[in-house]
Amino acid sequence: MRLGRQPKTPFPERYKGFRVIRTHGRVWGIPPAADEVRLLAEELLFEHPAVKSAATLDEMTALIDRYDPAEDQPEPVARREGYDVVRFRGAYHAVPHGAGLVDLDFPQDRAAAGVVSAASLAAADEKYRATAPGRPVEFAGWLPVYIGSGNCGTHPQFGHTQTPPPGYRFTRSGATPSVKSGLLTRMIALAGPKPLRLWFTTLALVRFPFAFIRPREGVTLAARWRVFVAAVTLFLVLVRKGCGVAAAARFVVSRHLLSQLLVGGKHDLVFYTSMPYTFGQNPWVIEVEDPTTLFYPLIQNGHTCDMDVRARPVYGVVKALLEADHCRGILTHMKSSARLISALFDSEIIRRKVVYAPLGVRLPARFQPHDPRPADAPIDLLFINSWCQVAENFFVRGGLDLLEAFSVLRQKYPNLRLTLRTSLPDVADHYHRILADGWVRVIDRFLTSEELADLHARSHIFLLPAARVHIVSLLQAMSYGLAVVGTDGWGMEEYLEDGRNGLVVRGRHGTASWADEDAGVLRENYETMYTPDPAVVAGIVEAVSRLVEDPDLRRRLGRTAREDVETKYNLGNWNQGMKAVFDRALGLDEELPAPAPRPALGARPGVPVGR
Repeated sequence: MRLGRQPKTPFPERYKGFRVIRTHGRVWGIPPAADEVRLLAEELLFEHPAVKSAATLDEMTALIDRYDPAEDQPEPVARREGYDVVRFRGAYHAVPHGAGLVDLDFPQDRAAAGVVSAASLAAADEKYRATAPGRPVEFAGWLPVYIGSGNCGTHPQFGHTQTPPPGYRFTRSGATPSVKSGLLTRMIALAGPKPLRLWFTTLALVRFPFAFIRPREGVTLAARWRVFVAAVTLFLVLVRKGCGVAAAARFVVSRHLLSQLLVGGKHDLVFYTSMPYTFGQNPWVIEVEDPTTLFYPLIQNGHTCDMDVRARPVYGVVKALLEADHCRGILTHMKSSARLISALFDSEIIRRKVVYAPLGVRLPARFQPHDPRPADAPIDLLFINSWCQVAENFFVRGGLDLLEAFSVLRQKYPNLRLTLRTSLPDVADHYHRILADGWVRVIDRFLTSEELADLHARSHIFLLPAARVHIVSLLQAMSYGLAVVGTDGWGMEEYLEDGRNGLVVRGRHGTASWADEDAGVLRENYETMYTPDPAVVAGIVEAVSRLVEDPDLRRRLGRTAREDVETKYNLGNWNQGMKAVFDRALGLDEELPAPAPRPALGARPGVPVGR
């Protein structure tokens, strides 16, 4: 049969008001009530609850034909003094009067409008009445500058902002605007080769004055003036303290002017995440996991093993910023970081601002009980990459060591199953053969919170052979009662105690990460993670073998880990430390918890370079 030209089958752009898109092997339908432009600009097509998904166009049209617009409309439930309660997608939302139109599908929009969400009407009422009178603290994690910093402002580590300390409430004065994808490139360039740094800094300084007169939605004239004065003041203070004109200019540029304008309104207190992205136009506090992020993007994690941080121009800049009056507190959930920051800056002013409080997470109702099972029943191992799902982080999390260990373990224990929640980077064929030969499941798609919870609760052993601690992944696994296998990388053993609430594999300390307490620097060398370490591989094999052969040990470690989250690593204890920092920052309390003690010289010397 000879076939000539055939007519092209048309694919409709719209059907009954829905925007229809074919991509990633599926057909997607955006309902008329959804913000189509925003969904596509912010790449939320695959995870927005209002978007329909189907395998074929016929299936999509059938879905749309059955569509009831009421399912995307909030249902009024109760009217209270000062707020209304609506039911939407299985949750109850207390919406303040005067909040205007709020897209309840966007958590950042709910936060910006002061909406409080809960699982029941009574819980929504209680939660709103508890937080509404609280003093406002502006949460700065929504600023676009954080998009160029691993989007850490939306990291689950800062999920505690949904449950603020007593007497406080977190606000967001806006929603993250769409920004050009080149922001990350520009941020990285500021830490790159000197010609590239000079080019981006010069270009930004030339554009700097014009940014104050360019129209921007939500930025008032008063905010522009406050930010301009703060930027100039910061620059002059840094120069006066001997930081150098070039270093001061480069630091000011790295704060991202648009972000500063968006948070340029007057706030009693601003809460920053990991990086001090501020000119000091408002009093502020910051929460950090390690000292290195204080210097980002000019110094970055993974490259500090032989770095003399104090000799870097940015050192004096950050020290001056932290000593300034507008810096009111530095909160950390790592004891090691509290000591390192105090030693690094050798400043009594900064030392008094540092507060340690153990991080807390919610205790899920569903967990892994490790009930008795037949000897040949499947045992599920779970490995999870970083929250931002950057494929390269597979290496930093110890993915290669894990695959090497699993190839050995699979031969010993055919009932072992491994789930990798990660996007895989380019790896050698050797590792693809391991994936093919064993029972390995790779999940590289977006998972809802319910799916992720189910994945944890169904697993038995959580593997985190990482270069250093990843606090949220660790605490979540502990909260679900999993038997955790970690490493001696920096920070891990502050929460994971070998033989009590988990097992610790040796081999990361001194090679991939360690605390140099004399210098006050977190030493990291991620290059060691791109090839497997035989000692770590052997340690993983030994630890998992113990857990497979001794179900009582598996049960005991999991239960102890969950009890630790319930009693120590909970939101109540974390909020005590946060409340103390906020109280001091606003002058409401005269005493903070005792500041971190100065490390004794030579007490815990840093590992020599090259070890």
